[in-house]
Amino acid sequence: MKSLLIALLFVLSLPGGYSQAQQFGPREALVIVQPVSFERERNRVEAVGTAEAVRSITIYPAVGDRVVAVNFKPGDKVEKDQLLVELDARRQQVAVEQAQINLRDAERTVERLRASREQGAVPQSELDNAILLRDLARVELDNAKIELEDRFIRAPFEGIIGITDVEVGDRIDQQTAIATLDDRSTLLIDFRIPEAAVSLLQDGAELQVQPWRYSGTPVTAEIIELDSRINATTRMYRARAKISNDNDDFLPGTSFRTAIELAGEEFASVPEAALSWGVNNPFVWVVEDGKAARIEVQIEQRLAGRVLVSGNIQRDDLLIVEGVQSLREGQPVVFDRATLDTQEVTE
Repeated sequence: MKSLLIALLFVLSLPGGYSQAQQFGPREALVIVQPVSFERERNRVEAVGTAEAVRSITIYPAVGDRVVAVNFKPGDKVEKDQLLVELDARRQQVAVEQAQINLRDAERTVERLRASREQGAVPQSELDNAILLRDLARVELDNAKIELEDRFIRAPFEGIIGITDVEVGDRIDQQTAIATLDDRSTLLIDFRIPEAAVSLLQDGAELQVQPWRYSGTPVTAEIIELDSRINATTRMYRARAKISNDNDDFLPGTSFRTAIELAGEEFASVPEAALSWGVNNPFVWVVEDGKAARIEVQIEQRLAGRVLVSGNIQRDDLLIVEGVQSLREGQPVVFDRATLDTQEVTE
């Protein structure tokens, strides 16, 4: 050992010995850096939703009778009050005519008695009785018209009519389904999410929907209705959204893949390659006064190719993204400043 120390002192005493000893000191590390970028965490939950028309009904007749005309074809777009089916209305038309005759007769009686009453020829009670009979005749006419109108089945709103099994000559009753009618200019999408995700359904939440059979760009839907409680059995919460369907791209009953996203807190966005792992916590390297500085972080969210972390990271820090494998605390670093000009900072 004594001989080894003497030899080392001898080497250091030689010219250039000092520069050779410097080789054992800290070496500068060549690294690639970029400014620290920040972005908001994305809270996301996916569910399956089912679409239904904003207005959807099954049309039933108000009365039963024989079908004399079917005035639509399945798949037709019908207007409000358009005549769809006609039932045999001969007896009702006769009843209307009879009620009209009775009303006209009652009105003439009232006019005659009113003139006689002005001359004092009839008592007031007789005129009052005639007025009552006239009013009853008017009610009978209104009732006859309603009975007649019930034989003409009309569309209650604009929409697309469905398939019917009703044919001319069929005798139907009030339990006979004529056809479905859907106003699908707007679709409602019912979906359910887990109890733990209810907080995502707040103001500012964005719902993206995409039908399972359709691989195009997801459609943004508006959340319009929230249930009043969580289902105690399934622990699921029901909500409803709507989407415009002016081009008739989707049909009621379509199943949708729904995804709710909500921007949360803002955190530093770190490329996965820049994240290192210590004994207790992950950490990143930044440049401080030309030297590598280690900062411990907490992972908040993993995204595609990057990680959102919290820690003592400032917006003007330079993050070391490559060359972190052999860095040591306080080690001098050099980097190509041209890389800084190509980085984008997410505000």
